[in-house]
Amino acid sequence: MTKFLKTLSRRQKICSFILALYLLTALFAPVLMPYEVTDFSHSSLEPPSLAHLLGTDEMGHDIFSLLLHGFQLTIVLAVASGFFSTVLGTVLAFCAGYLGKTADDLLGMAANLFLIVPEMVVIMFVAVLAEPTMLNTMLVIVVFSWPRVFKIIRGKLADCLGSSKVQYTMMMKGNVWDVLRKLLPDILPSVKSFFVLQCNKGVMYETTLSFLGVGDPLAKTWGKLIRSAMDYENLYYDTVFLWYLLPVAAVVIVFVISLALLVSEEE
Repeated sequence: MTKFLKTLSRRQKICSFILALYLLTALFAPVLMPYEVTDFSHSSLEPPSLAHLLGTDEMGHDIFSLLLHGFQLTIVLAVASGFFSTVLGTVLAFCAGYLGKTADDLLGMAANLFLIVPEMVVIMFVAVLAEPTMLNTMLVIVVFSWPRVFKIIRGKLADCLGSSKVQYTMMMKGNVWDVLRKLLPDILPSVKSFFVLQCNKGVMYETTLSFLGVGDPLAKTWGKLIRSAMDYENLYYDTVFLWYLLPVAAVVIVFVISLALLVSEEE
């Protein structure tokens, strides 16, 4: 562990520390939440206090509890969509490289079809048509996010497949697992970077969908909290926006920037 930390730059250490705090918060959110998210027995729009660290919303919910609950939902969706889209794109890239020209051409055309249309527009369109649940939101993000992973990993594999050690393994053994063992060390850094990038996209897409009202209406995600704050007509009257909107927006911005900086540093 110490050797691994020494290989990280100062920026990577800071970003990793921030992301670790986010993950721990998501993990222990049920313990940290002072109130249930369904508890709206408090006075509406109370300013921050010891009883309500971030005040309350229009309905009397404790905003700090909603924010912690949002950690669970948003980060789980981001990690799940990032993982599955990265795995799907990587597996299809392996299939394209290993099965030959026909499979490569077909998968390449499929990826190009997904890439020629604006990704976010299609995700929003499908999300509107499908039942607005967290699972469907994740599936839509995964289905329309794999092509970029596929294209980059396929390019990496094309270079790796030309190496003598991989060609020798394919000729002498022809075993897919032996080939994978030769290829994985070369493409693993790209896979890790894409996983982080896809997690970032998952947060941005989910937040955007919830903010626009096409996400799960029952899920109190970060995007839904921002939307609820923006719907309050007197948001900027007095200092309400300071505890109703800014903390949630800051949490999203810090998370997205930390992921983006981690990827840029690795590249």
